[in-house]
Amino acid sequence: MTGDSQNTIRLVVAESFELMRMGLRSLLHDQVAINLVAETHCIEEMLDLVLQHKPDVVLFDLQLADGNCADHIPKLLNMHPQCKVLAVSPNTDKDICLQAFRSGAVGIVNKHDSSELLLKAIFSIHDGQVWFDRQITKLLLRNQQGNGDDSDKGNDVSKTSHPRLSESERQVAYLACRGLSAKEISAHLLITEKTVRNQLSIVYKKIGVKKQVELCIKAPSYNYFKVSYMFGIFDSNNPKK
Repeated sequence: MTGDSQNTIRLVVAESFELMRMGLRSLLHDQVAINLVAETHCIEEMLDLVLQHKPDVVLFDLQLADGNCADHIPKLLNMHPQCKVLAVSPNTDKDICLQAFRSGAVGIVNKHDSSELLLKAIFSIHDGQVWFDRQITKLLLRNQQGNGDDSDKGNDVSKTSHPRLSESERQVAYLACRGLSAKEISAHLLITEKTVRNQLSIVYKKIGVKKQVELCIKAPSYNYFKVSYMFGIFDSNNPKK
């Protein structure tokens, strides 16, 4: 726990296991940029703490929701809309992860992730990005591709009815779904940040979404991303490879 600088991220932790909370306290003790303002092991107290402390980020253990985060995350966000929810999953169950995102979480990490990755996720979502754990990203995209393949067998409409994206729009959308900011995408693709924002605006309009987290959920279902994109084999210097 650290000082009260205006730039400090105020964090509330809702975690079911005491050992995990102890580990988080130890991890965050020397983090100047993160202030652990409160912690709990139950949902009801989490909601009270959010009202009391108005945190920037809530680290939310999905095990507390007993498989039903659809009720609790929206309630939390209604109490404090400026808060960012980083969900912590004990596994890579695609249904639970999708439910968390659709309920309003802007990031998901796995309990087995490294402490370095957890910190990066906290900083990223606080900066307005969407955070996908690498394993969860692969799982969701693989599942979406599988669903698309199944639906194509009995319905050719799915191949033609979705909005068409140019190759450059696909590249930008893919990186946005990986949680990169416009600035990071511009550096990755060697184009201007203004170009990235313009292309994202076009992609949002075509797909019918308004923000990055909605794009992350909806875009993969259209099978926009090549297999090489899905599994991280993406060369920014030769994106068509």
